[in-house]
Order: sequence, then structure tokens, then C-alpha cells
Amino acid sequence: DVNAELERMRERNSRLTNVERAAKNGDTALIDFEGFKDGVAFEGGKGENFPLNLGSGQFIPGFEEQVVGHKAGDEFELNITFPEDYHAEDLKGQPVVFKVKVNAVQEKELPALDDEFAKDVSEFDTLDELKADIRARLMERAEAKCEEDYENGLVSAVLENTVIDLPQCMIDTRIDEMVQDFDYRLRSQGLDLNTYFQYTGETLPA
Repeated sequence: DVNAELERMRERNSRLTNVERAAKNGDTALIDFEGFKDGVAFEGGKGENFPLNLGSGQFIPGFEEQVVGHKAGDEFELNITFPEDYHAEDLKGQPVVFKVKVNAVQEKELPALDDEFAKDVSEFDTLDELKADIRARLMERAEAKCEEDYENGLVSAVLENTVIDLPQCMIDTRIDEMVQDFDYRLRSQGLDLNTYFQYTGETLPA
């Protein structure tokens, strides 16, 4: 768990750097694109310098896969068929063509897991101190959850074996509160209980 938290911290403090190679899954491609259906550009199908995280499933199926393998400066066309459950009625299941230009390919750089990283992301001077703090916080949360689960289990066990007879006066009081609340909501709409019962043919039980 400590290692997983450290990896999340590295992800949050990562940076993107331009690379000259072809794009691969995990990279970010900065692209210009425009979509055409039957040779006509369709609404919402255009973007400029859009950061597309390859492999993330941001775009419709088939789009990201066809950007993989291209490098900065490449211009090409993608043949895509929109899925049948796409939200735009006029594009559901329709074949389209996207004109795409790759402006840059960027890869994620994770910071080294060392004392400098600890200084940058926390108030601690060493990685060991940061790890100890993470471990302590995780233990505190885990112990609190164990205690909460234990208490909830006790309450559930008691409720399963308990029968409570509510006094009639409590039931009557709650009914009165519900009736008054309903009457208030009716009055806010220009009605009252008597008018409501006339419309519905119902009566208020004694």
C-alpha cells in the first residue's frame, strides 16, 4: 500500500516531454483533427492541438489505435465507424473520415523515487521519512475502518435480535408531522388539504 501511494504521488508529479519517435500507447499526441461524413464536416468533430492520451479510450474505438505509430509532422486520414450507441443520432453507426495532423508526441516522465522527490512533494527531507509518514497515515485509516466495521457489525447483530414496540403516541405524532408537511407543500402550490381531498375523493382518516 505504501508503494502504491508513492506511485500515485509520482504520477501526480510527472511531466510530459516531446520525443522524436513514433507514438505508442501511454504517450500523449498533440493533434489537429477534423471529421467528415459524406465529405461534409460534422459538428463537434474538430479540434486543434488536442492532447490525446493514447490507449486511454478517450475517443471513439479505432481512433487512438490509428494514431499510434505516427510521429510529429505526420498528416493522414482515419476511417472510423461510430458505435451504434453513440449519443449523436446522425452519427450512430455511420462511417466517417478524420483528417489528422500530429503536432507533437510526448511521453510521461516520472520523477525518481529518492530524497529529492520527498523534499519536492512533502515536508520531509528523506524518502524514508516520507515512507514512514505514509505508512502511519495508512495504518491510522485502516485501524479506524476496522473499528467502524466492528461497531457496525455489533449494531447489526443487536438489531437482528431486537423487537421494538413503538408506543401509539409516537406513531400518531409522526403521522401528524407528515400530514402537516404535505399540507405545507400543497399550500405552496395554491391548494390545501380540503381542496386536495375534494379533487381526489379521499378523506383524512380520523
